[in-house]
Amino acid sequence: MRAEFAGQDRVVLLGVNKALKESGRLVEELLTAESFDVVMLSITDEEVEGLRQYIRNPVEVEMDDVEIIYEFYMKKFGDTSIPPEAYVTAVRIADKKGLEVKGIDIPSGIYEDIFVGNVQLTDMILLSLRRRRLLKKKWDLSDPERFASQWDSYLNKGGYMKVEKERAKHMALEILSGKRQSTAVIVESERYRDLVINLKSALPGYTLLENGEGTRGA
Repeated sequence: MRAEFAGQDRVVLLGVNKALKESGRLVEELLTAESFDVVMLSITDEEVEGLRQYIRNPVEVEMDDVEIIYEFYMKKFGDTSIPPEAYVTAVRIADKKGLEVKGIDIPSGIYEDIFVGNVQLTDMILLSLRRRRLLKKKWDLSDPERFASQWDSYLNKGGYMKVEKERAKHMALEILSGKRQSTAVIVESERYRDLVINLKSALPGYTLLENGEGTRGA
């Protein structure tokens, strides 16, 4: 998944599957084949620093039950990586090139306020019930992106999906305020479409090139 907004400057979005190791190769191809001034990731600045520590001193990362089940299914499509190889690769290459790396996700503190404002007790109860059915549910395993989207839609219902929509809005604002002449954005495939929609509204006059076709913003 790739989208490019071209106007007075350039913003390239790459949607990746966070679980698959193959995504690291896609990020490496993007950052080595093209020139960028800043690399933005759909994680927080704190998590960016955590990845730098991981690169210096790799350690085994603990996963909760939901993450373990997700990885179990994702292994059907290829090797997996925790933390995501896409983000590890982005930080490693950007640091080597001396590029700024910016986390654009909602920071701790603000996230909690958004969560409390959107997620109700009923949402939490229903999510707990859905989690118990993860191994019993029939998933679309024909394609990793389809599975990731189905997984996301199944778990993030109601207030949880509102939080995810707020994440996409926040990330779009961070891109607008921090973009340079040439900006690369690495985002999980589940939020890619929402982010494209938000940026399309926020970047009037820019040309959007996606899947080989260009459209002009209003």
